[in-house]
Amino acid sequence: MAVGKVTKRLPDNLAKGTAKRTRVTAPEDTTVEMLKRSAADSPHTYMVGRTAPAFDAPAVLADGQIGRVSLADFCGRFVVLLFYPGDCAGMEARDLVEFSDRCDEFDAVGCSVIACSTDSEYAHYNWRQQLERTNRGEAVIHLPVVSDRTRRISRAFGVLNEHEGQAVRAMLIIDPMQQIRVQIIGDTGMSRSVDETLMLVQALTT
Repeated sequence: MAVGKVTKRLPDNLAKGTAKRTRVTAPEDTTVEMLKRSAADSPHTYMVGRTAPAFDAPAVLADGQIGRVSLADFCGRFVVLLFYPGDCAGMEARDLVEFSDRCDEFDAVGCSVIACSTDSEYAHYNWRQQLERTNRGEAVIHLPVVSDRTRRISRAFGVLNEHEGQAVRAMLIIDPMQQIRVQIIGDTGMSRSVDETLMLVQALTT
């Protein structure tokens, strides 16, 4: 019995190459895109292990006078660098007063404490004067407070909130070789512990 050849006929539109082609694309990975956007919007940069960015800026000094503070002046010592959003907030005053009250303990382990915000040096000065008036004329802040009006310092240390134009609440510990050893960034409503900070510095010195 002879077997005939079977020929399959294509539809006319396919045979003529006129069929409409549908482009198939892979679904967008929304998780990856969200992470990319989040990273782009984040003001924080991981700085541990890096050399601390050098700065020389106006400041209200520990004695209450307006002058300049250079990070290079603290080479050979540990530095606790406190960033905060701005003056005149109750929590900022409490934090700086608590650190000021224990500056001698930090100095005993070879450490200096510096505060920094994007307020001007004149705003820092007036704020300090206001705090002194409420404390019967006695100084309550005994550490230098740096003015970062240009936002360069906050940006260089990876703690600038670009949307707000202010530093976030952050603490960095810089070693005598000007290397960043500790970086802590917290919510604006979170107070900083002087005891824990001192213990971190002591741990780094041993």
